[in-house]
Amino acid sequence: MGWPSTWLGKLLSRLWAQLTSRAPVENRYLLLVPVVGVLTGLSGVAIAHLIAFFQNCFWGSGQNLLEAAAAMPWYFRVLIPLAGGLIVGCIGWLCRAETRGAGTTGLIQAIALKGGNVSLRQTLPRTLTAIVTMASGGSLGREGPIITLGGAIGSSLARRFQLTTPQVRILVCSAAGSAIGAVYNAPIAGSLFALEILMGSFALEVFGPVVVASVISTLIFRSAMGDLPRFVIPQYQLVSVWELFAYLGLGILGGGASILFTRSLFFAEDLFQKTHLPKWITPAIGFALVGGIGIIYPHVFGNGYETVNLALHEKLPLALLLALPLAKLVATALTLGSRGTGGLFMPLLMVGGLLGGAFGYGVHELFPQHTAGHGAYALVGMGAVVAGATHAPLTAIMMIYEQTNSYLIVLPLMFTCIISSVTVRLFRTDSIHMETLRRRGIALPRGPEESIMQTLSVRDVMHEEVVAVPHNAPFTEIVERFLKEPYNNLYVVNDDGQFLGAVRLHALKEMLHQGEALPTVIASDLVDDTFPVFTPDQRLAETMEIFWHEHAERLPVIENNSRRLIGWLAKRDIFGVYSQEILRKRQLLRRFTVKDPEGDRNVFVELPEGFQITTINIPLTIDGRTIRELELRSRYNLHVLQLKRIDPRTGRSIIELPSHDSRLDEGTQLTVIGPAEGLARFQLAMYSTASDEHDGD
Repeated sequence: MGWPSTWLGKLLSRLWAQLTSRAPVENRYLLLVPVVGVLTGLSGVAIAHLIAFFQNCFWGSGQNLLEAAAAMPWYFRVLIPLAGGLIVGCIGWLCRAETRGAGTTGLIQAIALKGGNVSLRQTLPRTLTAIVTMASGGSLGREGPIITLGGAIGSSLARRFQLTTPQVRILVCSAAGSAIGAVYNAPIAGSLFALEILMGSFALEVFGPVVVASVISTLIFRSAMGDLPRFVIPQYQLVSVWELFAYLGLGILGGGASILFTRSLFFAEDLFQKTHLPKWITPAIGFALVGGIGIIYPHVFGNGYETVNLALHEKLPLALLLALPLAKLVATALTLGSRGTGGLFMPLLMVGGLLGGAFGYGVHELFPQHTAGHGAYALVGMGAVVAGATHAPLTAIMMIYEQTNSYLIVLPLMFTCIISSVTVRLFRTDSIHMETLRRRGIALPRGPEESIMQTLSVRDVMHEEVVAVPHNAPFTEIVERFLKEPYNNLYVVNDDGQFLGAVRLHALKEMLHQGEALPTVIASDLVDDTFPVFTPDQRLAETMEIFWHEHAERLPVIENNSRRLIGWLAKRDIFGVYSQEILRKRQLLRRFTVKDPEGDRNVFVELPEGFQITTINIPLTIDGRTIRELELRSRYNLHVLQLKRIDPRTGRSIIELPSHDSRLDEGTQLTVIGPAEGLARFQLAMYSTASDEHDGD
């Protein structure tokens, strides 16, 4: 054929070589990033439509909740939230699921401590209760269920395709960030949310996937829901430099309001817990109280979008600007404290917007020539309260900017958000998410490095062989064991295998001068019963500090209850994991996932020097051949560990134990172990064959 065919063949050959030169897990990861963006965008659209549908069922309108609630008789404003609370309680009772929470806190915990493991099965009931909560008038935002569902989708896909733990974390962050980007039409803010709040890292390896997923999700949401900014407002701007003093006051006020907001949520939560009411009835009581507030102020129902829009357009009287921040704060605390589910961003935006509007109203009355209208202060106040409550000023700044497309107000917005964040930190107050975790007794690691060491446990790295002497071993046997073993400590166990302590080499030296008494000395006479130990469930982050205080190259691992000696852990293992998982340096370690009755766990296996384990995709060029015909062992010194095929009927992966006569099909994944040089020669042979066949066309 002509040169186009030859050129295309070479291009495909080089592309295939590039893809196959990467580890298969890397290719799966790169493919899943846009897939997660698509699925999160679609789920966001579905949740938005479901909220509108149920809101129409409750209030007779799926669009403007404020107008629909204001048109209702006063008793319906109580009965409708009451009915919604009963439904939420029943869903939690029937599904045996926890319905309380804003969603973001759970994702932070999963990413930091659970390797990004988020259960999709447990997330679905929470998503449904969040939809009912908001549709019936609960004072929370719709971003909550979209974030949680997106994170669960990302986690499920990552685990389904066997990605590494860091990749799972990044995929969950990407899904959650793309959810924020979609629901607020703010892809930059969504990306910053994932980096600043969820991951706590702005590393490029995290930034890229998060941005890609957020852009894709936002485009899908825009195509279905419209691409205008969520708030179309006049172009406010900084009138004079002196106005910064007013924004300084607003930043301090916003920081104080965010502290009050956070403490009110926890006060309401504690109050409902002290009532000891059944969990299924608690939402009904809390939602009914919200309905009671709604009799006078229907603005508190739902996420408050309509009310914020009125404040930004300066269409609310001063009386409402003063009263509604407190009313919305109490309504949000009652909704969340009574086991309602939803997001907190929109309630924070509403409280900040109303508070800023009231503040700006007074400032503009005092200095009309030097200040903007109070709508500008409402806009900036939204960012101030979000920045203070979340400790994420960058996310707050970009969220307000992208939702309003108001560039002229960026300078006072940045200034006020930073002042609010600093004010909160001066009072030594944690963010709303960190405070929630602290109250649960959960201490998060500082940074992604500590997060990795907190995720892995001793069980993942320990050596399971037991090297010990009985408690009645004579002195001569102890000496012989020290001469054979390259360690300075010898473990001692009783007849039941329980760990009693360790004989230190230094203690042995001190006994040598006793001469005639040595034949009567046994191991229990020399044992140090204060010798430190590990348990299988201890985190590797804890072991590093223990190793620092103990001058030993290895320490024993015992069962939690019985103190039975089950293995040991060495400093070398810790250094290897740290270097490979955090510093990303190549080590002779390979992580495997082992299925135990208690669940999946990671196991690190040390490989021989110069050996690698890799997965190879079988190309069309060797389709139909057997493992024997490839001469893997004789020509390349490679050993096949497993075959993975795709069942053409079900589409599921099938794992097979290989034999010499196993026939290979195109697309079959071959997991092999062997020297790096042999792997390189075998892959080069496959690529060369593919290139030759393309050139012959």
